[in-house]
Amino acid sequence: MISRPKRKNMKLYIITLTALLVGLYAISNQQHSSNASSPDSKSSYTPPPGSNQMLRAPITIADGLEVIISDVVIPPNGAVPRHYHPGEEFIYVIEGSAVHIEEDKPDRILRAGDTYVIPPEAEHAPRGGDDGARAIVFRVHIEGKEERILVEE
Repeated sequence: MISRPKRKNMKLYIITLTALLVGLYAISNQQHSSNASSPDSKSSYTPPPGSNQMLRAPITIADGLEVIISDVVIPPNGAVPRHYHPGEEFIYVIEGSAVHIEEDKPDRILRAGDTYVIPPEAEHAPRGGDDGARAIVFRVHIEGKEERILVEE
């Protein structure tokens, strides 16, 4: 178990890292759009549908934990199978919208600019809106466990 001072430090570390990542994304997106070859060209890169892992690394101030950062794309009206994660999940929607469907909670529409936190092991099955959705997902994860565990329905 992590002691209270370490827990406070870890929360500060996670908040700082999340703010840094969001800032880096904004800068990267600005630079990419300023490098577009013409005003008519599409100026932003969109990864393929699914969870595109960008980083997986240990959290050095807490034994047994790691961070996973993914660029998640849900196609228009696409459904993600019901699943859960063995750690906490922090979501920042950067494009489009999705319906967040989580066990024992009302459905929630998440739009570009929205954030949301999913507790560890909460079963959920997001669905893309009419334009689909793209989100940066930051997970504090139990080291060595699968990133996503599917739930049989």
